[in-house]
Amino acid sequence: MICFKNISDTFLLVATKNLVREERELTLKILHHLREVERRYLFATLGFSSLYEYAIKELGYSEAAAHRRISSMRLLKTLPEIEKKIESGVLPLSTLAQ
Repeated sequence: MICFKNISDTFLLVATKNLVREERELTLKILHHLREVERRYLFATLGFSSLYEYAIKELGYSEAAAHRRISSMRLLKTLPEIEKKIESGVLPLSTLAQ
């Protein structure tokens, strides 16, 4: 864990911005992984009836978070050109899921 007392305000702000960028990149990677899990029906081999059930029970997402990710993944599959917008934060998962 970082000792926040010993870091400057500037460092904290830069580090936070970098973490948000990394979080977006990681979210996109998760969407790609979910797509492949769905394509291979790996959730079924684990005994889950759906990718949604797998995301909740195995991955630990809330129902809303699982829905947002799966809906976003499916939209990304249909419209791959939105990938950069997801990564940049222009299109958040909450917007995509709608």
